[in-house]
Amino acid sequence: MIDVDILSKNSNEFKEMKDYINKSNQYPNITVSDDLQVLNIVNDYNLEIELLFYSFDIEYQSDTKELLDNLIKKAKRYYPISNKCYQALALKENHVGIIAAIKMNEAKDFFNKEFVLVLDHLEIPGNIGTIYRTLDSCNADGVILVDSISKINNPKITSSSRGCNLIIPTLTLSYNEALNGLLDNGYTIYLGEPLLGKNYQEYDYSGKIAIVVGNERFGINSDWYNHKHNKVFIPMKGNQNSLNVGVAASIIAYEAFMKRNS
Repeated sequence: MIDVDILSKNSNEFKEMKDYINKSNQYPNITVSDDLQVLNIVNDYNLEIELLFYSFDIEYQSDTKELLDNLIKKAKRYYPISNKCYQALALKENHVGIIAAIKMNEAKDFFNKEFVLVLDHLEIPGNIGTIYRTLDSCNADGVILVDSISKINNPKITSSSRGCNLIIPTLTLSYNEALNGLLDNGYTIYLGEPLLGKNYQEYDYSGKIAIVVGNERFGINSDWYNHKHNKVFIPMKGNQNSLNVGVAASIIAYEAFMKRNS
């Protein structure tokens, strides 16, 4: 380990990390994590680290020590801090004693991608994170966040997605920007609908597709229905008339994945 100055809570760097965590809207290209799985993704995908802290009070296991050494090599700035100091930053109770401010990559050539999910005005970070994890598993090409209330760099999304928001190309757009981008680039649009349209298993999901799911309380923007689209629903029994948006998006996305790869 390379020796560097030990930081206190009064240091500018400590305050900077606190701001990255608590004022994430002011730093749209930075997210923070102390989750081991996320940190492994940062290492495996060679992502940039703006600022890195690690606790010098912890005796790291050999594989975690190796990971830390690799992360230090990637970090622009890195500092040891006491475990007591670390606890004032920790995002997880079962953290590994390493916390990083990670740069998020911009999506390139997005509208050349074949299989994208559109998250229309979603609010709850856990739902967004669940969807990202599913999309990583079913090899989706990208995500469009439309008028999103929770921002892509929110540390809660990074945690709940297990870092998949760092590696799945994402655009954050207004409704009109998203709609025009999809229509101009030849996407077939599938609107998640609790009741109307066809059973989700009846489509073949071929070609360039965009699956749209909507806000947890209000659903999708009603203007989607004024443009060429397919309605898709998931049959349900019981007393409820809709599924959690993360669950619904995952079911449809996996069906699309299976059909596209059959």
